[in-house]
Amino acid sequence: MRFRHVAAVVIIAAASTVPASRGDETPPASEAKTLTVAVVSSNSVFCDPDANLKRFEALAREAAGKGARLVCLPELALMAYSTEKEILDVAEEIPGPSTNKLEAIARSHDVYLSVGMAEKAGEKYHIAQAVIGPEGYIGKYRKHHPTGTEQKCGFLPGEQFPVFDVDGFRFGINICADGRQEDTIQAMKEAKVDVIHHPHGNYLGLGRDAEEWTRGKMVYFVPRATFARAYILINNSAGDTEHLRGVNEYGSGSLVIDPLGQVVDRTTQQDREEKMVVVEIKRPLSALVPPFELRHLNRR
Repeated sequence: MRFRHVAAVVIIAAASTVPASRGDETPPASEAKTLTVAVVSSNSVFCDPDANLKRFEALAREAAGKGARLVCLPELALMAYSTEKEILDVAEEIPGPSTNKLEAIARSHDVYLSVGMAEKAGEKYHIAQAVIGPEGYIGKYRKHHPTGTEQKCGFLPGEQFPVFDVDGFRFGINICADGRQEDTIQAMKEAKVDVIHHPHGNYLGLGRDAEEWTRGKMVYFVPRATFARAYILINNSAGDTEHLRGVNEYGSGSLVIDPLGQVVDRTTQQDREEKMVVVEIKRPLSALVPPFELRHLNRR
């Protein structure tokens, strides 16, 4: 197994002041790059990583066939999002057995993967997102703000904000409830990320279907995207997942917002089926807006 630790920046604590802007200069056209991303709302089997890995392989194949280089999966997708105690029984070390298998998937389809999973770190547990590329395991992000029910289940907060290199794009991660906090997006701004993956595991109360869920997320993710001056890739779990005491029902939905707060694409189907949004994103910001307007944004 080959390890490729390429986290470029780790921010321990976000500063309270707004950092300086990226600058007024327009990079040469030769520096402008694109990255095709697949933002997936998938359904998982409760506490069955092997079954879910098989599904991920099929989704990675489909995404690669559509030209995607980065494939983003939901929060805790490897085990199915839940706060049932049984999820801790299948938590894994990162890197570990499942990231080894994810490496094979990434290598086979020549893609990067961002996959949610329950992490076991000694006697501690975290809601984590593992990042794997064609050359192997890259790194992980641990959710900074687990909810009260998640903490009661046994998940502890993360402490760092790693930034990863994905084909020259600075890639950061926030997870679900992190989106309600200022320190998480402040950290992304300070790290000058180009793109943020923001996976969820939302039940029906936060959206009855893919259309309603993505429409609701625009309300507070648009200002976060413009503040960080980054793309945000947002996705949710889909369908129903049975567990020992009932069924978890998820709203589904995938959404991409650009650094200017515009919706690039989102799912608008009024159902809770699996969804995949595939879009091409651009770096730097000057690829999206004329230099004069870019200078105006920097002053703001």
